[in-house]
Amino acid sequence: MAKNYIQDGNTIRFSANQNIKSGDVVMVNELAAVAITDVATGDDGVGLTVGVFTVKAKQADDIKQGDALYWSESEGATKTAGSNKRLGIAWRNSGTMSAEVDVKINA
Repeated sequence: MAKNYIQDGNTIRFSANQNIKSGDVVMVNELAAVAITDVATGDDGVGLTVGVFTVKAKQADDIKQGDALYWSESEGATKTAGSNKRLGIAWRNSGTMSAEVDVKINA
């Protein structure tokens, strides 16, 4: 193995600036992660940076499989870029009937 190898990059450590539940989306600047465990404010946590996860979604958006998605703290996954950070790609349709969507993060 290369002497400069650090890790596989499938997880990242982060410092929680609010209480986080296992499964919550955590944005580490431009990198999306999903918390592995609950993390209290001020504590360090670990998030997965690869994979497909079911997350909260803006129900009014008609999300289609393959759509680029962004993360809004208040609305969840949305098709609206604006000041929202890139979350990933919709893994399936959610339509306007679901408040959740499956998303491949960091894709």
